[in-house]
Amino acid sequence: MNKSVRRGAIVVLLLVCAACGSSSPTAPTATSQPQVIPEPTPTPPPAANFPPLSGPSRTFTFDRELSYPVSNYTKTSNFVLYDNGAFVLQYPGLSPAGSYRGAYTESNGVLTFQWEGWSIAGPWGGTGTLKGNSLTVQYNEIMELTDFENAVYVRVP
Repeated sequence: MNKSVRRGAIVVLLLVCAACGSSSPTAPTATSQPQVIPEPTPTPPPAANFPPLSGPSRTFTFDRELSYPVSNYTKTSNFVLYDNGAFVLQYPGLSPAGSYRGAYTESNGVLTFQWEGWSIAGPWGGTGTLKGNSLTVQYNEIMELTDFENAVYVRVP
């Protein structure tokens, strides 16, 4: 039995030597680094011709939040809708950027706002719904992530 154990050990040793091979160590191969592509510089949307903030208008002041508590600057905000299709959202307590303007279209009591402002994340957007003296304003996700808050406004006589 002693003889068979020795033969087995020699066979195992030969197998280990054969598996390791006799080649010399090799140098690690160089890996190529991924090419860094610079992010594109954000380009503002094409300039639109917004109507002037002038002429007859309707002013709506903040009435209440739409679905969640809002900030103090929203509670003091108001929308001015001009008959020529211009609008301005005013935040009297904020300076220097206390107002945001643009143009709107109205169809069957639904307003679509086109803003002068924009974000590298995408275009600003919002809609309004007029019912009597009430204006409900809802912003797209990009504006909501920029601290614009959905709210209901009431018309000032």
